[in-house]
Amino acid sequence: MWIIMMVRRLNRIDISDLCAGATVLGTGGGGSPELGLSLLYKLLEMGKEIKLISVTEVPDDEIVVHPAMVGSIAPSKGEKGETEEYSSKILSEDGPLLTGLRTLEEVLTKKIYATVPVELGGYNTPVAAILAALADLPFVDGDTIGRAKPELMMQTYTIHHVPITPMVLTDLKGNSVLVRKVASFKDAERIARAMAVVGGGTIAVRCPVKGNVLKRTIIPGGVTKAIEIGKALREAEWHQKNPVDAVIHASRGTELFQGMVYQFEWEDRDGFLWGTITVQGEGRYKSHELKVWLKNENLLSWLDGKPYVLTPDLICILDAATGKPITNSKMKEGMKIVVFSIPAHPFWRTEDANDLVSPKHFDFDIPYTPMEKVIRVF
Repeated sequence: MWIIMMVRRLNRIDISDLCAGATVLGTGGGGSPELGLSLLYKLLEMGKEIKLISVTEVPDDEIVVHPAMVGSIAPSKGEKGETEEYSSKILSEDGPLLTGLRTLEEVLTKKIYATVPVELGGYNTPVAAILAALADLPFVDGDTIGRAKPELMMQTYTIHHVPITPMVLTDLKGNSVLVRKVASFKDAERIARAMAVVGGGTIAVRCPVKGNVLKRTIIPGGVTKAIEIGKALREAEWHQKNPVDAVIHASRGTELFQGMVYQFEWEDRDGFLWGTITVQGEGRYKSHELKVWLKNENLLSWLDGKPYVLTPDLICILDAATGKPITNSKMKEGMKIVVFSIPAHPFWRTEDANDLVSPKHFDFDIPYTPMEKVIRVF
């Protein structure tokens, strides 16, 4: 019996939409969309195909892997990767991506069938497509959280007890480390973060899982959703419609706040960007203040000093004029922004899963309340 795999081949417009939409869902983190887009364009110029398949297209007995960049997105480091030298190393036959894939294939003694994004973000979603294209594989329309996340253990696999190992950590300096076993996902995070500090960022190729496990543990459809959001932004620009409204509508989100970034306090600590964005309200939000706390990604907010929308619900920030998403590596005081929120995937609102991604996980004594129960109408 022949099985026909339905493959969507992404063109330049598709990947531009993907990077824009994934940056929205990246909640301020998820890596550089400019870098992700540049590398995908280069792959098309090299004659490579960027092939997207659904979760259901992965055969039950085939293995997929999850590549991702691990490291701080601090502003002082935000542009370092966007160079020809960086691109050529990432896309080379002996670069960190293909090295990680081939090392895992040697350990598993089996060829990898496809790659899967670990999260939705401007670089960490494209990086799955980049490795897949380099290896002539498809990448899968799904991810492990439905947004971007600051820590490795914040994924569906932790709750489902799917091993993160074997995991290969590689960097541009030529370091390559095979992690065969870890005591916990938390230790895996610490190991990867330490490697990122040594190498100024590292590529992790991890979580080899079979298709039957993937289908019951992954969050499907995130790549397609990102493309839809990016398309809505592009079409709003083309038809001279309100781009902010278009993005929020396509994201199925709700506006929280508009105003000017009055203060952006941040530090690059332990391989993360930590910070607080303070926004002074404008328009109907005048005389109000919103604060957003971030650890790479936007995670908690306070309206006029009281807890507001909280992780795992998504806190997304757009340029008020263009509707384009703003990553925290590019955040600056004086920016005019719109903040909106998207409900977390229902999986993360269950009791067992919520503990892994709630304010409690980040040592805030604030109970999680779904966004639809706290959002005010101004």
